[in-house]
Amino acid sequence: MKKIVLSLLLLLSVCCNLPAQNKAIQSFMSYTTYYVPGEKPFIENAMAFDCSTVVYRQFEPGKYKASVEIQTIFKQGDKVCNYSKVALDSPVVTDTTKITGSFIDQQRFSLENGEYTLEISVMDLNSANKTPFKSEQTVVINFPTEYPAVSDILLVDTYSKAKTASSFTKNGYDLIPRVYAYYLKNNNTLTFYAEAYNSDKYYKDGGQYLLNYYIESYESSIKMKEFNFTKRVDVGRVNVLLNSIDIRTLPTGNYYLVVEMRDRSNKLLASNSTFFQRYNPGCEINVEDLASVSVQNSFVNEITNIDTLREYIRCLNPRCSEIERDYANNLVLTNDVKTMQQFFHNFWATRAPLNPKAAWDEYYAQVKRVNASYSTRTKKGYMSDRGYVYLKYGTPDKICEEPYEPGAFPYEIWHYYEVANQRNKHFVFMSRDMVTNDYALIHSDVVGEVNNYRWQLEIYSRFYGPDYTGDIIDQTTVPDAWGTHAGELYNNPR
Repeated sequence: MKKIVLSLLLLLSVCCNLPAQNKAIQSFMSYTTYYVPGEKPFIENAMAFDCSTVVYRQFEPGKYKASVEIQTIFKQGDKVCNYSKVALDSPVVTDTTKITGSFIDQQRFSLENGEYTLEISVMDLNSANKTPFKSEQTVVINFPTEYPAVSDILLVDTYSKAKTASSFTKNGYDLIPRVYAYYLKNNNTLTFYAEAYNSDKYYKDGGQYLLNYYIESYESSIKMKEFNFTKRVDVGRVNVLLNSIDIRTLPTGNYYLVVEMRDRSNKLLASNSTFFQRYNPGCEINVEDLASVSVQNSFVNEITNIDTLREYIRCLNPRCSEIERDYANNLVLTNDVKTMQQFFHNFWATRAPLNPKAAWDEYYAQVKRVNASYSTRTKKGYMSDRGYVYLKYGTPDKICEEPYEPGAFPYEIWHYYEVANQRNKHFVFMSRDMVTNDYALIHSDVVGEVNNYRWQLEIYSRFYGPDYTGDIIDQTTVPDAWGTHAGELYNNPR
């Protein structure tokens, strides 16, 4: 979940593996919230099911379909605030040996501003095993009624003029959500939908204001200069933004799509963002732009030792975008001191244009800290998983260290109250010995990081064995035993 001041984006990319005869059902979910002035806010839940992972049953001669049950509950404490339980059928197929694609469900729930526990339960109705997969998430809805706000941003797969209203209809269009926020090389258009609210409360005399939208790097929060757009729109209760961006030249990497409301003097009034990933091999750093960077009279001009430059560039890895990381890894293999200086200077000048040296000094102090804490016999601390997370996301709010728990490999659980615009996030590290200080990241619920819903089985495989999977394929926890409390520490860190 990602909390924005003025509104909420909950983007949950969860792979739900359910027993379905010999299959494991895969379901992906995304959530967006909206506000209708004068009415309750509402949240929309879109779910996509991989057709190849559900069980198809014949219901007529030569015709087959899959069926899943989706139960959604919003709670505050023990109070159920909204609820639904629906059965969703897949499109009908005639040949079950050639099943591809996915089928989608979307539901809408009205809720007051507030914090909720969202419980999702998904079950394959055609599976021999009726054990559902369950997921729980905290949802915060906070739309102001008197101040400008931006809804969550819906990534759109396709859209068309609505002929009849449905759960996919908004403002006269049928919007089919892009539940998978991942764009391959042949996906060259990013289409999105957002709503801006209450500009009429800010400008009571009418007129126009600015709606900006742009793409920024997830790692550095730097705007991608070719993907920055502005629209002037008329003041109103609700302004709709349905646009497409050509991303053919957007490099491989992790990004945010950002939508902003700005007043006539360019002051920020409200904003929201959504995470997405791009895979675009062959799109590289513009070498000509880098060659134009001057390092004269800069702090980088004094760094002339090639080994020092290589080391400094290597330790930038946690803060690099994907395209910067690929370029840097190749650059340190050369003997080109000048280009290394230009890359290093450009890296910090784009992130801290007013004082790049101070930004580097602050970061390098953190590098020294992780080297002291997380170095192993074979690598420096900034190259370790814990060092990488620390340098990328900062100091965790809580660290639960369990080096001697009975039956478990040594592990650590890091808890961040807020990180990368997301609330209540965790990282789980594990070591297979007690002497090397080498803890590997095995799970995180932060968007864009490794996600392993069976991480507890890895920790306790020291006792149950490396091949332990429990009674069913979807088992995520080990049986209760004395001293096992990784799950408790994850949910209630102390």
